[in-house]
Amino acid sequence: MALAACLAAPTIASAQEASADASAAAPVAAVTSAQASNDPWEGFNRGMFSVHQAIDGAVLEPVARGYRVATPRLFRSGVSNFLRNLKGPVIFANDVLQGEVNRAGTTAGRFAINTTVGIAGIFDPATSMGLERHDEDFGQTLAVWGMPSGPYLFVPLFGPSTLRDSAGQAVDNAFDPLTYADFDDVDTARAARGMISGIAQREALIDQIDSFEAQGGDLYITYRSAYEVAREAAIQNGRANVQDLPDFDDINEEPVTNTPNGGASAEAIQQQADQIQSAENSAVFTEAPVLPTSTQD
Repeated sequence: MALAACLAAPTIASAQEASADASAAAPVAAVTSAQASNDPWEGFNRGMFSVHQAIDGAVLEPVARGYRVATPRLFRSGVSNFLRNLKGPVIFANDVLQGEVNRAGTTAGRFAINTTVGIAGIFDPATSMGLERHDEDFGQTLAVWGMPSGPYLFVPLFGPSTLRDSAGQAVDNAFDPLTYADFDDVDTARAARGMISGIAQREALIDQIDSFEAQGGDLYITYRSAYEVAREAAIQNGRANVQDLPDFDDINEEPVTNTPNGGASAEAIQQQADQIQSAENSAVFTEAPVLPTSTQD
């Protein structure tokens, strides 16, 4: 169970499409966020980041590549859809707690349609019906309620997070119906869900991570900056023009440039956001088990 939890990657969160004005302001907001990083434990976090990279290279990446080789794209798409659908109750609960009535209705509609017409969520007919997917978690809900994020934290396999978002994951677990399920082999089902989530998420971002690492630069700072920008966009429901964000270690960003505070330039962050928008993934956060992050639809 513990291993499965670690392998499950947390979703950072999806955001709605931003308006033209918000899009124009995104680069400036991104640089401000990167420069204001709340990372008092950077030494510890860098050590944990190195441990994560080692585990990823030795275990997660090889398994993900094997999964890609052994399965057709249609199969992998069905797996991702199924996993996203399982998160519906958690997303719905947080939509309601944030007072987002329209988004709660969209989440409920998506879950009902994809669970039935979409055959347990394997297919996603709700999107073609105009019900766009989005992500919410209790960490975002706490942010909406005004709670500060607290220090940045990086935990191997769980990925980038903050004290607030890490604590919020426990509440998301309480919203998850599988937490209370009682049937034969329920523990096996929970473990399988976690392991499959981690593998599916890592596979979906193989190409982006390869490109990201090939570009060099300080990967720790680049990941941290991208996480903070993506997280803020998710909390604002996309008003920063970042949408469909991937999990922490799956963030494909441009390397940092030599700005005065060591963060990424506005141009790099904008490219980063464009790449993030193209990623399609979901899972659970420390996605209650989740992969680096926040697992984080």
